[in-house]
Amino acid sequence: MNSFLPILVERFEGLEAELNALDAATGDGDHGITMVKGLRATIGAENPVKAFRKASGGASGSLFSIVIGALEAVSNKGASLDEELAQAADRIGQMGQAKAGDKTMLDALIPASNAGPNADHVAKAARQGWLATKEMAARRGRAKYVEGAGIGHLDAGARSVTEILDAFAQWQKDRR
Repeated sequence: MNSFLPILVERFEGLEAELNALDAATGDGDHGITMVKGLRATIGAENPVKAFRKASGGASGSLFSIVIGALEAVSNKGASLDEELAQAADRIGQMGQAKAGDKTMLDALIPASNAGPNADHVAKAARQGWLATKEMAARRGRAKYVEGAGIGHLDAGARSVTEILDAFAQWQKDRR
C-alpha cells in the first residue's frame, strides 16, 4: 500500500463514536464525525491535504490538514518525521495561538516532534502527551468554557494526533 491514508480512514471509522464522546465532554461533540469526513475525502484525492481541509472544514480541518501534510511529506518525499512534526506543531501553535499545556492537540504533537525520527517513539510520546491532558485545564478552544476547564477529561484533538501517529508508525512497519 502506497499511502497511509486508507489505514487512517479505517482506524477513525472505528473511533468515531469515542472521539465524539470525548469531544462532547469539553466541546460540541462532533470531532469524530469531522475527522472521518475529512479522512474519507483524502482517498483518491489529487491533493489529500486540501481535500481533508475542505471536507472537514472549520478550525480543526485546517489544523489537522497540517499534520496530514507533514506525514505526506515524510511518506512521499522522504522528509524527516521529527522535523516535519516540529514544523507542523509550530504552524498549529501560531494559527491557534496555543502552546504545550493548553489542553489541545499540541499536547500530543509537541512531545511527538521531540521524540526523534523513529515513528514508534513518536507514537509513544504522543500517547503520553495525550494522557497528560486529563489533568490539564484548557486554555484554548471550547473546553476552556466548560466547568473546571475540562479537568478530568482527555482531549479529543490530542487523541486524534495520537491515533494518526500510531497508524503512521504501523503503516511504516508494514511496508518493511
